[in-house]
Amino acid sequence: MQRVFLRHFITMTENSIAGPEAPALDQPATNIANIAKTSEHHLQKIQEQYDVERKKRLLPDGPAQYVGLADQSTKTFHSNGNIAMDNNLLQEKKVRVLIVGAGFGGLLFAVRLLQTGFLRATEILFVDAAGGFGGTWWWNKYPGLACDVESYTYMPLLEETKYMPSQKYVNGPELREHANRIAGQWNLGERALFQTVVNKSAWNDQDRQWTVHVTPHGQSPTAIQSDFVILATGLLNSPKIPKLGGLETYNGKVFHTSRWDYEYTGGSPSSPIMHRLQDKTIGFVGTGASAIQAIPHLAQWAKKVIVFQRTPSAVDWRHNHLTDRTWWVKMVQEAGSGWQKERMENFNAFSSNEDPLPDVDLVDDGWTKMQSFSVLIGSPSGLDPDHLTRMHQLDLHRQEAIRRRVETTVTDQATARVLKPWYPGWCKRPCFSDDFLTVFNRPNVSLVDTNGKGIRTVTDRGILAEGQEYDLDAIIFGTGYSLGGSADRGDLTVTGRDNRPLQEKWQKGLTSLHGVMTNGFPNLFFPGPYQTGASANQVYVLDQLAIHVAHIISEAGSLTSERNPGVTVAGFTIEPSARSEGEWTSKVLMRARALGGVLNCTPGYFNREGLQFSDLEGFRAAHFSIWGEGIKSYVKEIENWRRTGGLVGLDIQSRHDK
Repeated sequence: MQRVFLRHFITMTENSIAGPEAPALDQPATNIANIAKTSEHHLQKIQEQYDVERKKRLLPDGPAQYVGLADQSTKTFHSNGNIAMDNNLLQEKKVRVLIVGAGFGGLLFAVRLLQTGFLRATEILFVDAAGGFGGTWWWNKYPGLACDVESYTYMPLLEETKYMPSQKYVNGPELREHANRIAGQWNLGERALFQTVVNKSAWNDQDRQWTVHVTPHGQSPTAIQSDFVILATGLLNSPKIPKLGGLETYNGKVFHTSRWDYEYTGGSPSSPIMHRLQDKTIGFVGTGASAIQAIPHLAQWAKKVIVFQRTPSAVDWRHNHLTDRTWWVKMVQEAGSGWQKERMENFNAFSSNEDPLPDVDLVDDGWTKMQSFSVLIGSPSGLDPDHLTRMHQLDLHRQEAIRRRVETTVTDQATARVLKPWYPGWCKRPCFSDDFLTVFNRPNVSLVDTNGKGIRTVTDRGILAEGQEYDLDAIIFGTGYSLGGSADRGDLTVTGRDNRPLQEKWQKGLTSLHGVMTNGFPNLFFPGPYQTGASANQVYVLDQLAIHVAHIISEAGSLTSERNPGVTVAGFTIEPSARSEGEWTSKVLMRARALGGVLNCTPGYFNREGLQFSDLEGFRAAHFSIWGEGIKSYVKEIENWRRTGGLVGLDIQSRHDK
């Protein structure tokens, strides 16, 4: 596919010249005419480099090269501490809505349901293994943690809470505070069972309820009955590390960035003064999104930091700054009601490469200048014959500028050479930092490039890589997460009608209605991510799905009341028909081809580590696609469905239906 692009791109390029100068990194890459023309020879060299680097990283075990933190081999990992349980909530054996997950997604589902008037806050119960509200922002407390999407668009419910973020890209503690702010404003603060694991959720057809089996920390398992279950566990909830030989023999400290151990490093999330590392040599595994934020802080305190790299990130400028209150007040006043939704959708328009693009780029950052990211998240032009060609054209311009930045920033050219990203920018999560690259100019920081293979062996003293043993006082893994949806997690069993597990139903291919419900599992809702729209701003997606699900539940309640006048409806069920979810899945499959540009990417979690599929496996995998036409098209589709009325395609039953 990439070679086809190359042939088309060369054909399109006229009057080619060699050795173009890269434009300023701040320059928008939205105009093809602004892209420096490149010689056929140069293009060929770039493509060859892409192919070489990709092949280096292909491993036969695919995703199996990683293990989760729950596995036996990682049982000693730090867990971010314990908190006291609220025993009063444990006495509640029946609730109307049980939400698995208390991050921004879970909070949005609760708030949007409350806004419909369908229920009260006291009828909602959150269950989360974390120790507080925030989801991934509770678990992740590593130094430098911040949101890489603009906070004015990322932080949910800013308009409703009237909160002004302190910076364009706020830090982790502020995001956790905002989660607590939302919970407090909607009286949800006392409605959560934290440090409680959900093991199983089973549907009882006779009672028309879910039985949710939970295990609070340090206590015996218990069961809670619920009319509705919403699985809002998020995308970043399963930390992973490489499968390593000898890890259990290592004598030093080991933890993952999502389980940062400040008792070992010193400092705290709000003040990461890691004074206990001053005599320590730290090995940091990974150069992804967590690494670019944490490593500069480690370098300030540790005696030495050795970074182990499999694949370099594409690191663009970030340009963070404090929020100017005068600008904020003026912006909110001029935009008026709905200002945040408008800003979110303006952001989506650029990153999804809508046509035409808005006249004004309200966010104006590295995301909105990256229309090529639409290859990953979908685009209105995704099915056009020349879409991938045009996106490669834009992306080459961007990636060349990023590689040139590495070359001019990192003093040691051997280090600079292996920090250059050789793949299309959409193949790995784009990163943004103003101080990550410069950290490799410090005398106490060194890079060990594993030539694409990653590390495989740990000794009792440290890491063995590229034939050399590195003595380390601690190993920190910044190796990310296993990407999965809320409803297909391996540690949570969901059993529907006829005692059928959800994973068994989806074994031959996922089917759903709008990516939020599936036949055979009444009153169960989940926020995709499969068969829904996608955005670089996941909070926008979660909010749209929360609005959609809240409408379905509240409208179904109204319909059952209308069908049974004068009768109090004790309970009702909502379930998509097999036909309606089949029709929706067909729509998703028709648009899946728009996402084909990811298949030949360098290995990563976006393409299952480059794992090759048979035709049958590929067809099944396509069922787990997102909406290929982009998030605007998806939202329009579900909004039109709601406007049609009647909850078409849903089977709604109550005990009193005649």
